Amino acid sequence: MSRKKNEAPAFHVEVDRADLLKAVTRAAAVVESRNTVPILSFVQLAMGFGTLAVTGTNLDSEMRVEIEAHGEGATCLPAYRLRDMLRALPDAQIVMTGDESGIVTLRSGETEITYGSLPANDHPVLAVDNVAWSLTLPDGVFAYLIGGASGAMSTEETRYYLNGVCLEVKDGQAIAVATDGHRLVSRTSNLSGNLADQPSIIIPRDAVRVALAQVGGGEVKLIAYGPVAGQRATKLEIVAGGARLRSKLIDGTFPDWRRVVPTSEKSVCSVGLPNLRRALQMAKANSTERGRAVKLSYGDGTIRLTSDNPDTGKLSTRLPCQVTAPFPDIGMNADYLRGLADAAERIGSKSLRLHLNGPGEPVRILPDEAIVGAMAVLMPMRV
Repeated sequence: MSRKKNEAPAFHVEVDRADLLKAVTRAAAVVESRNTVPILSFVQLAMGFGTLAVTGTNLDSEMRVEIEAHGEGATCLPAYRLRDMLRALPDAQIVMTGDESGIVTLRSGETEITYGSLPANDHPVLAVDNVAWSLTLPDGVFAYLIGGASGAMSTEETRYYLNGVCLEVKDGQAIAVATDGHRLVSRTSNLSGNLADQPSIIIPRDAVRVALAQVGGGEVKLIAYGPVAGQRATKLEIVAGGARLRSKLIDGTFPDWRRVVPTSEKSVCSVGLPNLRRALQMAKANSTERGRAVKLSYGDGTIRLTSDNPDTGKLSTRLPCQVTAPFPDIGMNADYLRGLADAAERIGSKSLRLHLNGPGEPVRILPDEAIVGAMAVLMPMRV
């Protein structure tokens, strides 16, 4: 890890410990804990015009966080060792100095720690092409769109194009969709301005996870990059809260998800979330790997929810509801239905509306009528 004499540029930084810890923690969110390429286990620290930029990468995603600091120069330090050491240090001013052999000394009060650094120029950069389009999402909209759809992302590697969230810019709206083939979740938000329709992009699962955890729920700017203007973007930049996450996009075509969304229904069943969640919690307690399905049956203005597990026994409970017409028995995955109920509760809904057609038909699921732009589809199960 050491350099030859005089190879390292001058490096000297004075920064607040809390600010540096936050920046290193956020930048390290994309750094793999185990890596065969040493430089990918490091974060780059680079001074410029009173700002310290801390950058981590895994070659597919890059997180860059800027904080106020004083000094000059640049270097690379081990991401997790630096983060863990900063966590252990008391709040104080941090002074880091690099010598000619590449050894960086960190001083804080009576504590002195040395690190073997790597050259800052060796740290990979996730380069971008031309700006394809950009938009700014108001406070909370990114979390509503991407976070709302993310629960339905697939983990099946054979259908890699489902391993993320599809984002569409269409008809003055931003539409986020994810599906794993068993459930589909869509979130829609109106956009301000006259942004032209853009080819859809697929944000990878890991980038979604990092963005939701590190970018926050405030105002977010999205910048899509591509080799040719007007064609599908290949990279996306998410900027918010002093951080910039840059990620490659999934090179694939998201399926035409609108074809599986029912456009009509024979019956609409509205059930209160507290009662539904309580019943699904009981069903979960009664389930095993072999028995995760619940059956919904109509009778006398109520829903009977049944969980018949071959290993543990049978659960049956009635739920009050509002139904426009009787419907035949239908089976659903209890875990998926519970997840949709939890998501509806997070956006302020008091009920779930199930749009039903038949025992073998997809079920369209909506929150309260006052909440627009949120929709899910759940495939039925055989019970």
